Amino acid sequence: MSQAVDAVDAAAIALNERSWTPSDYELALGRDFFSRRDGLPQRLLPGMPACPTPQGWGTQHVLWLEDVSYLADEMLAAWQSWLPASHMMALLGAYGGLAASVRPLSAQLAQAWEAEWSGPISPQETSWWEDWHLPPEQRQQVDALTERLVLVGSVMVMAVNQGGTAG
Repeated sequence: MSQAVDAVDAAAIALNERSWTPSDYELALGRDFFSRRDGLPQRLLPGMPACPTPQGWGTQHVLWLEDVSYLADEMLAAWQSWLPASHMMALLGAYGGLAASVRPLSAQLAQAWEAEWSGPISPQETSWWEDWHLPPEQRQQVDALTERLVLVGSVMVMAVNQGGTAG
């Protein structure tokens, strides 16, 4: 993680010192990523009922983070030839790398769900299932990861906004 943090710090410092003004390509990448990320659907495991609360299931958030990681991978591959050594690419790489850390958990949750549920399940049963398979310690880890993603995302937003107001 220190390499990702270093890339985020380097980009934030370069923005603050005005030694980096995002190019049109970098702005396009940042805007496209945010647009596509924000358009990702909230995914449930097969047969999982909708969550009765607005924040959704913890599993939904894990699945969304997994989807974000694949989106970042796709965009990094597509933009690599245009922005090979860019701060925006480093930020997107850090964001995607952090999000990708939930992939094993996502696979574990999907495997457990498939093994344990074959018929209709109530929201209460789903809540119990999540309490068992996504215990408080793991939820805290996902929350901490989400906080780090917010920090990386805020530097990306700052870059997009600064670039949008430059000259």
